[in-house]
Amino acid sequence: MAPYKDNGHLTQHQNNFNHYLSKARMTIECAFGLLKARWRSLLHLLPMTSVNKILQYIVACCVLHNICELRGDACNEPLTEISLGERAVRGLVNDVARTRVANAKRDRIALSLPLIQE
Repeated sequence: MAPYKDNGHLTQHQNNFNHYLSKARMTIECAFGLLKARWRSLLHLLPMTSVNKILQYIVACCVLHNICELRGDACNEPLTEISLGERAVRGLVNDVARTRVANAKRDRIALSLPLIQE
């Protein structure tokens, strides 16, 4: 999900949404970074066409990761991310229709979030 572009005219709800999204994104990126460091197959597109299978694969990686963590199996391998250019080449760039749907969802979420008291 993309944040609202800050052109100096964002509403309080839009700024609020950007704040919550940023906090959530940082947490999620750290979690996926840990998963990718341990399960290198997640670094590349999964060779699956079924969304359900991809979801199950990621959940399985999470469960196995948690088991490893509970047993003290540290993962110290360096992680190298794929570049944005590689992602585009691999076909991960959103098309216009998906962007419109995502923006509509973002608007609904922004209006439902509690406002930050500054």
